[in-house]
This record gives sequence, structure tokens and C-alpha cells, in this order.
Amino acid sequence: MLMFLLLGTLYFLQESRRLTKELELTTQMNYIECMSLQMDDCNEYKDAKPDLTPIYKQIAYALALVLVLFIPISLFLSFFALKPVRQASTMIDNFIANIVHDINTPISVIMLNTKSLLKRAKEESKKLTRILSSAKQLSDMQHDLLALADEKSEIAKERLDLKEVCEEIVEGFRLQYTSQAFEVSVEHQMVTVNPVDIRRIIQNLLSNAVKYNRDENPIKIYTKNQNLIIEDQGKGMTHPEKVFEKNYREDYTIQGNGLGLASVLAMLKRNNIDIDVTSKLNIGTKVVLKF
Repeated sequence: MLMFLLLGTLYFLQESRRLTKELELTTQMNYIECMSLQMDDCNEYKDAKPDLTPIYKQIAYALALVLVLFIPISLFLSFFALKPVRQASTMIDNFIANIVHDINTPISVIMLNTKSLLKRAKEESKKLTRILSSAKQLSDMQHDLLALADEKSEIAKERLDLKEVCEEIVEGFRLQYTSQAFEVSVEHQMVTVNPVDIRRIIQNLLSNAVKYNRDENPIKIYTKNQNLIIEDQGKGMTHPEKVFEKNYREDYTIQGNGLGLASVLAMLKRNNIDIDVTSKLNIGTKVVLKF
């Protein structure tokens, strides 16, 4: 479209210059002929300025007509040209969604049986705990992938206390990252969200904060003006606006697959939660969840 408009503009300017020269030449020829015939009022030809307004209008009408015909034809051809691509993309998305759904069953079986054995076992409790932890990680990955593959799906929402959810998640992080300090100042605030989504959102954001934070500095989790804020004092980011793009990573030395925050964005959208990310190099990153 832009190329067509550019070519049309160039054609319009070229034709205008050409017609202007032709009309000026015609006027000069008329003046010379008038002088050779020694006619009166020859100065009228000399001082005459060609009126190009009608010609400009005709060129503009012609270009507009071509443009009106060009747009529907282009859309029509584009629709049929891209149809196979759309069908292939839909098939891939459906395939991924079905696979991710199917993964849920064996993961649930592993987790339920491991919990049952863990209650009875004493000697092998560490091994069972590791199995349960790995199954939980697979379950979390399955949920994140499902959010990416089917982000527009209907989800069940509940009324939850944000303070209770945050304190529960942070307690698990304290056990896992013993050298990392956390400062929690979250007020009681009821939010209507999917319980699994909100936990995965906060877990992903906290996990990133731990990865990029300096251990001697605490990670702050607090509420302000009905917003949940997670703030670290780590290395920061150069392009915080790109963090939700699939496969985008600023630091490849830190373990990750580049899909965590992309899945977070999908879960935020289907729970009607806005997010704002600000970051400065060597100062830290601040994430604001707006309910």
C-alpha cells in the first residue's frame, strides 16, 4: 500500500512537471507566432500562465480510482495467499494445546502417588520429596505452556486474599533460597482471579527477581494504591519493554527458556490484570501489577 502511494505520488509529480513544460512551450510558441504575424495583444501570450488545475484533478481522480480498485483486490489476493499459513498455524496451536492437556494426567498421577508414598515412607523420604518437587515443576511448566497455547480460553475465577497468596509463595521461596532476603508488606486485598494463574504469575516474577538480584539486597513485595509491586535491586535491564516477547533474553548466562514472562503476559491478559515494568542498569527492576 505504501509503495503504491509512493509510486502514485512520484507519477503525479512527474506528469505535473511534464505538462507544465509542454504548456509553457505552447504559450511561448503562440507568442512567437503572434509576433511574426504582427498581431495585437501579443503580450497576453507572453505573460500567460498555464492553468493546470483541471489536469491535476484528472490525475488525482485517476489515482484515486486505481487505489479504490487496488485495495479490495489486494485484500482478496492476500486472504487466499495466507489461508494455508493460517490453517497450518491453527493446526500447530491445536496440536500443542492437546499435547499440553494430555501431559496433565501423568503429572497428576505422579504427584498424587508420591504424596501418598511420602506419608508412609521414612527412609526414602528425600528421594520421594525430589520426585514430588520435579513433578511440581513439570506441572508448573505445563500450566505456563497451556496459557501460551490457549490464552483466550475460559478460566474459573475465585475471590482470593492477595496477602495470603503472597505470603504463602514467599515462604516457599525463603525455604528454597536461604541466602536471599525478602521484605513482604502486602495488605489484605480481595481480588477475583484464577487461583493457579495468580500463583504462577507471582512465582515467575519472583523467580526472575531472585535470578537477577544481588543476594545482599532484599527483594521487596508490597502493595500500594491497590497494586502489587515486586522490586529488586539487581543488575537491571536494557530493554524492559521486550521482556514479554517469546524467547527474548538479555542475559544468556542465566538459566531459562525465554518463555516464562511470555506465559505470564498471557495469564495477565485473561485475568484482566495490567502490568508495568521499569528497570535501570545496575539499579534494579520494578514490576507493578494493577488489578
